[in-house]
Amino acid sequence: MQLEITNSAFQDYPIEFKEINPEDFQYIFNPDGTREERNCFEIENNGEKIIISPNEDGYINEELQSHIELEHKNTVVINAAVGQGKSYSIIQIIKRYYDAMQNGGQQYLIFVASPFVSLVKQYYDDIVEAGIPESQIYNYNNLGRYTETNYLDRAIQVITVNTLLGNPGEDGFKNSDIKREYLNHLTTYCEENNIKAVFIYDELHDSFQNFKQKYIFNLWKWRNVIHKNFVLSATYNEASKVVIEYLAELTDFKIQIIESERVRFPQKQSSLYLHYSPDNNFTSSTLEIKELITKLISRGKKIDILCYSKTLAKSLLNSRDKIGKLLVETYGEIKDCTSELITNQRPENEEPKNQFDNTKCNVGTNFKTGVSIRKENHAFIIILPPRSTRMWFRNKYGIFSGGINSVIQALARQRNKGEIHIILSRPDKFDFSTLKHTEMNPLQKEEFENYYNLITYHKDPKKLVKYIKLNRQNFFLREFYENKLRGNIKNEIEAIENNLSRFNLAKLSYPTYDEFKLENGEEFLANEYPIFGEDISAYLTFAALTNQFINCKLVGINYKRTLFFKEGELQENLTQYFNRYFGEDYYNSITTYSNFNMFYTEIRNKLFNSFTFKFKKDANRRWEIISSYSNKLFENQLLRFCAIQYFQNNYYYPDDIKNKNHDIEYTRSNYFLDCIAVARTINLEQIDYSDEYKNKIKAYQNLDYFRTKVINYIGTTTRGRRFNYLPIKPLSGFLNTDETSKALETIDLLIENDDFIGNNIFNFKRNFEDKTTEQKIESFYRILLEDFFMSLETYKKVTINGDRLLVKPITAYIPLPNPSRVINLVQPADYDTNYLEQYSRCISELYGSEETYQNIINEALKNLNQEN
Repeated sequence: MQLEITNSAFQDYPIEFKEINPEDFQYIFNPDGTREERNCFEIENNGEKIIISPNEDGYINEELQSHIELEHKNTVVINAAVGQGKSYSIIQIIKRYYDAMQNGGQQYLIFVASPFVSLVKQYYDDIVEAGIPESQIYNYNNLGRYTETNYLDRAIQVITVNTLLGNPGEDGFKNSDIKREYLNHLTTYCEENNIKAVFIYDELHDSFQNFKQKYIFNLWKWRNVIHKNFVLSATYNEASKVVIEYLAELTDFKIQIIESERVRFPQKQSSLYLHYSPDNNFTSSTLEIKELITKLISRGKKIDILCYSKTLAKSLLNSRDKIGKLLVETYGEIKDCTSELITNQRPENEEPKNQFDNTKCNVGTNFKTGVSIRKENHAFIIILPPRSTRMWFRNKYGIFSGGINSVIQALARQRNKGEIHIILSRPDKFDFSTLKHTEMNPLQKEEFENYYNLITYHKDPKKLVKYIKLNRQNFFLREFYENKLRGNIKNEIEAIENNLSRFNLAKLSYPTYDEFKLENGEEFLANEYPIFGEDISAYLTFAALTNQFINCKLVGINYKRTLFFKEGELQENLTQYFNRYFGEDYYNSITTYSNFNMFYTEIRNKLFNSFTFKFKKDANRRWEIISSYSNKLFENQLLRFCAIQYFQNNYYYPDDIKNKNHDIEYTRSNYFLDCIAVARTINLEQIDYSDEYKNKIKAYQNLDYFRTKVINYIGTTTRGRRFNYLPIKPLSGFLNTDETSKALETIDLLIENDDFIGNNIFNFKRNFEDKTTEQKIESFYRILLEDFFMSLETYKKVTINGDRLLVKPITAYIPLPNPSRVINLVQPADYDTNYLEQYSRCISELYGSEETYQNIINEALKNLNQEN
């Protein structure tokens, strides 16, 4: 079900973002609400942050440059929204430094530190595009590959943050010798030649984990030459503040904070669509994923797919898979943007091949940040973690494990106006009372609550989603650290700290709050607080509904409501939901022109495509998900419900009409008799149906043959009380060789071409599994007896061909129903023949012929096109 969202109530609602404020470095905030002043850092601009505004095109470069003093030693913190051109601005700062050096000014060595290897080349190319010669830029990826290249005489070095800080990764003990040599040579070169070092840390939110104490010492190599730090992000976090302190210590404790206003430019915003999936696990066969990709391709869209996990990305890239094959057929080569590293190493120092390519369709995990997607007619698909990735202690969210910042960054990859489609699970229930802490007015609260309730997960969560201001994160971190971590062993910590006799013993020091915040803070928030990323769907839903994204605006929600069914109440439930979600007008419109199969298929598809079903067998059972053809009771009653709705009082079985609100079983006998009755009216030589329907018709015509044969097989006793009977097992010679083959063919045709038989909605298929031919014929015969005859419950013995055999007394055979008044799934879904005949007569009376009518339509369309 797709719901268009106008979101007018939140048109100008303030955008909340993580601020970096002077007081973050001037005070220590305690859990009890008090604060302690500290005087370590100098906040420039008289202790105030500088607020800048984007220009009319949405960019900050011009105003930002006016606040940057190249010669002044400090750490510059730039807090700018996604899409405002902060990366472009920093490259222009590099250009200013380069131009100043060319004019004989102070010489600088400028490091551009990327959070990912995959972004190094992009930074390199962007710097070249700014007009700086390639001979002045060094790409650290060339280390060990092009040994003849001299990096010492290049003013700009593009590297990764973990290389700069000497972080070898999870599986290494130290970074490589060649990287150590590279950095040591540059340090010495700067000191010997009076060259000052400038460090640029773009996308700090993705590299803060490198700034652990054991790695920070590597930055102190530059203490004699460091001149300036530039720190940039649109999505700062609490850990960033610790990093800023570390960096500012190397620039005489001076910090300049520049913050850009968050301003929306509607003409630049992409259309955001949320697709809620009930699936517990996301695969390439997840309905929402398949349908979305197929639909976008049919619309001629260029697409890129960012997946939460490498496993999912690889399954979509598999050309043997239906979706993978479709992608290859549509776009040709698909770019695999997943990690190439094996135990944290790239084989043989190869150049990375998994980088995003704006000329191709990209599928993968490594372009949630830093990359700019600049394609026309583009749709960006983001697949968030499904519900199965939620764990008791730590969620398995893949590339989105870092919390809400990773989502904001992923959305921002779309640079040109287009479409963004997010596939996500339903969020947990929301504690709407916490909205009092927002800036929402009563109308906005009501709109948010109404939309959110449409897509919420049905099960009560262990905790509700509560709104919490972003800038309260520090309070919750410190409260947890002081009261739950340190507080639990406070006396022991103090005992060790006051124990002077520990001289020359192994160091025993409890981690400080800043150490905890840097190493575990973001992970703690993302796994403990739903609104900060524990329930990533809840955050995204909240942010989308309240218009929190700069580069996109919510315009549509696709979701399936959950409908609940109980055993014994299915007809009541179906009637209630039909009236609520379909209505009389829908019924009247579809029954006017459709045959039964079209009506049933339309209802069934609409139900399964628009809703999720939960079924409870009895009061003591859990609710279970109903998927297509997974629940016999549901499928049986749905078929019966559609028959009652379609035929109304004209339905062949009056007891069903009389008891339409009760769950009377639609038996296999009824189904077979209905199908046979319809099949008898069809001449296979005169129809143009699909092979599936032809085979189904043939199967039921064969079944009619055997029904007639068994009717003719009825015997009558000649002694004692007369009664009709049939042997409980077929006698020898009952079927000749050709008839045996025909019976086996009928069994196979039914199983292969009838969904209700093949999916075991009616008990049939299992009777023939792992059976010999003789056993199959016995089972087939037994089904004929059960479904086509009325008989007494007791067996009797009669003499047949000299043998005393058990027989079943037959009171009557069940007649075939009227084929025009029963369930008909034998013929394809199509327009009703009566409707087509009436339509044809009407056209003939008004226009003379259908050909004349079509010519009139064609002429009208031609004139309309000429006018346009």
